[in-house]
Amino acid sequence: MAQPWFPRLGLAVLIVWTVVLALPAAAPADTDAVLPGVDASALGLQPIAGPIPLATPAPGESRVVRRRDGAYQAVPDTNGPTKTFHIVAREAPWTLKPGLTVMAKTYNGVVPGPALVVRQGDRVVIEFSNDLTVGDTIHLHGIHGAPEMMDGVAGISQALVQPKGRYEYSFVAKQSGTFIYHTHGPESMLDAGLYGAIIVEPASPRPEERVAHDYLGILSSWQIQGATENHFTLNGKSYPATTPYEIERGGRIRIRWINISGEEMHTMHAHGHDMQIIARDASPLDHSDIQDTVLIAPGQRVDVTVTGNAQPATWLLHCHIGDHVEDATEHPDGLISALHYRGTPNTMSRMGAAMAGMNLAPPARRGLDFGSTVLLGAIAGLTIFFGLPVARARRLPIATVGALNALAIGILVFLVVEIAHDASSPVEIGIAGWHAGGAFPFALSGALVGGLLIGLVGLGSIATQFAKRGAAASEQPLALAMMIAIGIGAHNFAEGLAIGASAASGQTALALGLIVGFGLHNATEGFGIAAPLAGRDTVPTWSQLAVAGLVAGGPTFLGTIVGYVFVSPLLSTLFLAVAAGALVFVIGELWSMLKRLGGTTILATAMVTLGFVIALSTEIIVGLNQRPAAVTQVTMSPSLPASRANTTSMAMRSPTEMSRPQR
Repeated sequence: MAQPWFPRLGLAVLIVWTVVLALPAAAPADTDAVLPGVDASALGLQPIAGPIPLATPAPGESRVVRRRDGAYQAVPDTNGPTKTFHIVAREAPWTLKPGLTVMAKTYNGVVPGPALVVRQGDRVVIEFSNDLTVGDTIHLHGIHGAPEMMDGVAGISQALVQPKGRYEYSFVAKQSGTFIYHTHGPESMLDAGLYGAIIVEPASPRPEERVAHDYLGILSSWQIQGATENHFTLNGKSYPATTPYEIERGGRIRIRWINISGEEMHTMHAHGHDMQIIARDASPLDHSDIQDTVLIAPGQRVDVTVTGNAQPATWLLHCHIGDHVEDATEHPDGLISALHYRGTPNTMSRMGAAMAGMNLAPPARRGLDFGSTVLLGAIAGLTIFFGLPVARARRLPIATVGALNALAIGILVFLVVEIAHDASSPVEIGIAGWHAGGAFPFALSGALVGGLLIGLVGLGSIATQFAKRGAAASEQPLALAMMIAIGIGAHNFAEGLAIGASAASGQTALALGLIVGFGLHNATEGFGIAAPLAGRDTVPTWSQLAVAGLVAGGPTFLGTIVGYVFVSPLLSTLFLAVAAGALVFVIGELWSMLKRLGGTTILATAMVTLGFVIALSTEIIVGLNQRPAAVTQVTMSPSLPASRANTTSMAMRSPTEMSRPQR
C-alpha cells in the first residue's frame, strides 16, 4: 500500500499554505523590496495609454480653483466663522508632465488635494466622503488641540471610512501656519496623491509674514511602475510642467514648503537668493535662520521668505538630490521650478531643450544571442551529471549508504525551503496588493496550489502504482531516484527561465553569473539523485543515469529557451510549486529508507546538516554572482517595455538584493 504518511503530509502542507496566503501578507523587512518572480514594472500606478478619460466632479464636492503656484484651492461653504469643505477621495486621471498620466487617488480630482485656506480662529469642518474602493481615513497633520476622534487613525481614534462612507472632521484653527491633511493608509496610497495643505492665515501677521505673494511648495513622491518612490512632483507636477514662482524686483514672497513624500528627504536650493526661514512645523522662529538650501524631512513643513534682490531674470529653484531632478537618461525632470521676475522672459523651459542634445543615456545593452544563451543553458543543466557517478559505487557498508541518504535529505530539505520561498513570494506580494485595494492574484495563487497538487499527488500516484506491484517507492531506489530527478527538473526549469530572461534583456554579467552558480548547484543536486542508488546490489547502468540526468538537468536548457523568448512569473511560480510538492514527497520516501538503514543516528543527523550546508553554500555562490547585476538591473529606465524592464526579478533570491530604482 502507499505510504500512510503521504496523504496526511500532503493535506497538512496544503492547509498550512492556504491559511498563510489567506492572512494579510506580511511585508518584507524592506517594503520596497521586489520579491522573486514579480515583475516590478507591473506594480504601483500604471501610465495611461491612449485617450485620457474625463474626470467628473463628485456630487457635492467643494469647487476648486487654480492658484498662482499651480496648486488648487477649495472654495468653502462659509457660515460666519465656520468654513466647511466637502472633500471626496476618488480616482481621477492626473498628468504629472506631458506624456505621463496616471489614474491617481485624489481629493476632489486634483493632486495635491485642494488647499484648505482659513483664518486663525475659524472653525473648520471637513465633510469627508470616500469614493475609493478601499476604506481610508484623513489625518490632520500638525493640528493640535482637537479631540482624539479627529486624529484620523483607523482602529484608534475612529473606524475606517468604508467605500461610499462619510465622516466629519472638525477643529478650531487656533494656531496659524502650514499644516497637512492626508491619508493614514499605506504608503502606496499616499504616493498615489492623497494629501493636501491646510493654510491657517494669521489674525495678526508678524512683520516677516507680510509678503506680496503666499505660495505653496508641496514636494511629493509617486510609485509608478514600481514598488518604490521613483517619480517626484512639485505641487503635483514634474518639470517641465511645474509652475515658476513669480517675484518682483524688491518684493518679498513666502513659500510654504511641505514634504509629503513617504520616504524621501528633499533639499530645496534657490539659485542667486537666500531663503529666510520664518517657521518650522507652524512654529515661528525666534532667531534668524538664512539658508540657500533648505532640508525638509518627510512630514515636515518649512515656511520661508525670499526677497527679490537679484538681477531680474529666471533663477532656478530645485531639489539638490540628483535622483529627484533627473529622469532615467539624466535629463531635467521632477522637482525643478524657478524664481521668475515679473516682466522678464520666462526661460525655465529652455533648460530642458538645451540639455536634450546632451547624450547622457548609457549605451544600449546587447544581450547574449539566442544560440550562445541556449548553449550556456545546456551547460548549466548538464553539470548535474557530475554528481551522478557516485550512484555506481558498489558494496558500500549499510552505515555509508545511510549516510549518503541523509546527505541527500539535507540537500533536498534546503531546496524545498528555497523553492517554497521563491514560489510563494509573488503570491504574497499579490495578496499584499489585494489588501491595499488591488486585484486578488487568482492566477498566481492557482499556479501555486495547482503546482503543489501536481507535485504531491502526482508522485503520490506513482508511489501507489509501485505499492500495487508489491513494493513501496522507497524500496525501489531507481524509481526513487527518478522521482527526485522529476522534482529537481521542475526547479531547474524555473532556473532556466531566469537565465534566459537575463540574457535577453542585456544582463550578460548576471546571465553568466547565474550559469556558473546554477551549474554548481546542479552538480550538488546530481548527488542528491545518486545517493539512493549508491551501494546497492544492482548497479544502475550508464543509460539509466543518463535518463535521470536528462530529466533533472534538461529542464534548465528548456527553461533557458522559454525565458529568452518571453517572461512569465506565472510559469515560474507553477514549476517552482511543482518542485516543492514533489520534493516534499521524495524527502518522506528518503526518510523511510533512512530508518531502515539504521535510523536517525548521530552520523545521520550530522550528514543531514552537512547536506543542508552544502546546498546553502552553492546558493550563496549564486547570490554573489547575482548582486552586481542586480544593481545594474534596477537602474533600467521605466520607459523600457514592461516585458523586459524587470525581467531578471524572478532570478533574485534575496529581497534585500533589490535596491531602490534610480531614475
